[in-house]
Amino acid sequence: MNLLRVALLRVALLAGALLPHPAAAQAVAANAAAPRAAGAQASRSALAPDTVLAPTGGPRIVLLTSPGEGVAALRLAVPLREGPAEAGAGMLLQDLALERMRSLARPVGAKVGAARTPWGLAYSVVGAEADFEYLAYLLREAVAPPDVEGPAFQEARLRLLGEAAEAVETPARRVAAELRAQVAPDLPPLAGTPASVQALGGARVREVWMRTHQASAMTLLVSAPVAPEVVLAATRGMGAPEEGVAPPLDAPLAAPRAPEPQTLRSWYGEAWTASAPGDPGNLVIASLVADHLRKNPQGTQASVELWELPGRAVLAVIGSALGRDAAALRRTVSGALAAVRSSLDAQSVAAAVAAVRRDLLLESRTSAGLVALVGRALDAEGDPWAAERQREALLSLDEGAVRALLDALLRQAPRSAHVRP
Repeated sequence: MNLLRVALLRVALLAGALLPHPAAAQAVAANAAAPRAAGAQASRSALAPDTVLAPTGGPRIVLLTSPGEGVAALRLAVPLREGPAEAGAGMLLQDLALERMRSLARPVGAKVGAARTPWGLAYSVVGAEADFEYLAYLLREAVAPPDVEGPAFQEARLRLLGEAAEAVETPARRVAAELRAQVAPDLPPLAGTPASVQALGGARVREVWMRTHQASAMTLLVSAPVAPEVVLAATRGMGAPEEGVAPPLDAPLAAPRAPEPQTLRSWYGEAWTASAPGDPGNLVIASLVADHLRKNPQGTQASVELWELPGRAVLAVIGSALGRDAAALRRTVSGALAAVRSSLDAQSVAAAVAAVRRDLLLESRTSAGLVALVGRALDAEGDPWAAERQREALLSLDEGAVRALLDALLRQAPRSAHVRP
């Protein structure tokens, strides 16, 4: 199911990190009880928060039940939107932060991660519960001012430039990029374009950090048996100054037409705008389409992708074939949804729902998987209870609901992209 998912520090603690947060007492008293009541019906689910805190000037904090003893998992989400001339800056910030985190995580054996999501940046760290304060320190370092003067910045920029070029020069990625540009023309590619990355200097990347990394805009997910006061104190002094917030630089960036990819196969893809991000029906349909594509005519290779983007989700089917099978490839891609619709029955829907549910349950069995799963849903909807709500919606899906979603997709005129030999 990974294909269906939207295909993610200096050695000493900062002085005073464990001093009481100035908003701690007020936040605990005002915010801890109400979320429990709001989520009381779902409180038995691991996906439902135990406590939600919203301290003044600090990140929103969501505390989850810890599925394992002795392990702490933290995920810090930073909303970030780029303008066309800034495309790729978020990826550079991610790479620079990950390098800092890795070097400082080694002394305690912590596992760190960073991801550029459609909604921003997500930093994660997993380690021993006894090292909780140090794990939180790693996240503070992740969102600290980037070093844009050293060699690490130039190395990260060169890597990103190669990735941006690959997106337009590799047939499969070129088709995906063209489809994404058609369904979401307002969203620049996360890795940027060769032109935007080439123009990204250290000053601009630091400007993006300054306007996006305010602690009050962030959300921290914690799966560990720690007191709220400890978490509040550990987030003190995080991020950029509050006065630095500003809108993205929306100035257009002229870019030459990318050269056509060199390929021996024909590549073709179609994309449909699905229901809202986080709708479990999208995953179920993607699972059904994937199962259908595994029975493709010989000579074609096709797969399904589910892209969750701000305000929309996109279902894409992309495939390739040698020249003699190009017509069969187009029929396979264009007819995938209709074929699933015609063969749909209660048994196939139940099997797809069970497969999606199994994947979600397996992921949430660990602290790291739990914060990742809840974090993705929270990023998309902005609601700490989004993952639990999606779980309940998944369990209620039946043949009629899935058929209605497929019918809505089939009423659309799909977007298409083609790369020929």
